[in-house]
Amino acid sequence: MEPPFYPSVRGKLLLTVGFLAMIMANSQEDPGKQFQMTVRNELTKDVTLFWEAKTDDYRREVGLVKSHGGEATFDTFAGHTFSYVHEEERHFVEAPAEAEEHYVVLNANEEDIIVRCSTTARGRKDTERLIDFHVRPNWSPKGAARFLSLVRNKHYDGVAINRVVKNFLTQFGIPTNPEARNELSSLKIQDDPNLGIPFVPGMLSFAGSGNNSRTSEVFIVMPDCIHLSSFGKEPWETPFGFVGNFEKSVVTDWYDRYGDMHPNGNGPDLQKIYAADGYDYLAKNFPKMDYLKECIVIKDFWSDEL
Repeated sequence: MEPPFYPSVRGKLLLTVGFLAMIMANSQEDPGKQFQMTVRNELTKDVTLFWEAKTDDYRREVGLVKSHGGEATFDTFAGHTFSYVHEEERHFVEAPAEAEEHYVVLNANEEDIIVRCSTTARGRKDTERLIDFHVRPNWSPKGAARFLSLVRNKHYDGVAINRVVKNFLTQFGIPTNPEARNELSSLKIQDDPNLGIPFVPGMLSFAGSGNNSRTSEVFIVMPDCIHLSSFGKEPWETPFGFVGNFEKSVVTDWYDRYGDMHPNGNGPDLQKIYAADGYDYLAKNFPKMDYLKECIVIKDFWSDEL
C-alpha cells in the first residue's frame, strides 16, 4: 500500500497570539489587516524563522520550520519582514502585500528544485530514460508544493503517461494505488495567482476542472504545440516548472499512437483508470503505453547521501 498523502510532509506549526502581540509592540507603523501566512521550507535542513524590525536591529525568533516541505503558519501583516539562516547566510522574505495571498516558499534564493524521474520510454536504444522536471516555486507556490509533496510521498512512481497528444500536451499523475486515487481526488488545493508567465513547450502545470480543483494530474505542453494561446486562460492553469533540455528530452519519445483520451481519441477512458482495477485496464488495453518508473527530488537524495 502506498503511504497516505500529507499536504505538508513534516506537519504544520501554528504560531499566533504571542508572536502577534510581539510584532505589534515593536512596530511603529500602521499594521493594516491581519492575516495568516504559511511558510514552506523546501530546503534539506530545518531553519529557524525570525521576525525583523524595520526601525532598528531588533530580531525575534518565530519558530522552527522543518525541512523537506515542512510548514509553519502564523498571523502577520502585509509587508512584515522575516529571515532565516541557511548555509551560514541569512535570507530575507516579506509577507505578501495582498492579504489574500499568503503562501511563501523558503528556497534560499535557488530558483529551481529538480525532480528526476526514470521512465519506460522506448524511443531510443536506452531501456530506461530519465527526465528532469525543474520546479520553480515562485511561479506557482501552492502548485509547486503539491507536486513536490506528491513526489516525496511516491505517488508518481509507476504512474501512466495516460494522455499523449502530438502538438498539444502530455498528461500524467493518476496514482497506481486505488486508495490513493480516491484520497487525492478529494484533496484539492487552492488556485495560485496568475503571474502572466506565458506557456511555451515544456511547461508544467496541473490539470483541473474548475476553480480550486487541482489534485495530482499534471500536463506538459508538447513541442510545436498549435494551441499555446489556449493555456493559462483558466485559474488553475499556472505553470509551476518546466522540462529540462526539453527538445532532447524523453518527452518527445513517449508513445503517442493512442492519441487523446476517450471519447476524443483512441486513448483510455479516464473513469476506467480511476476505477479499482484501473491499472489492470491500462495494461490489458494499452500495452504500449509509457510510464514514470520512479521520481525523486534530487537535492533530497544528495543530502541523504552526505
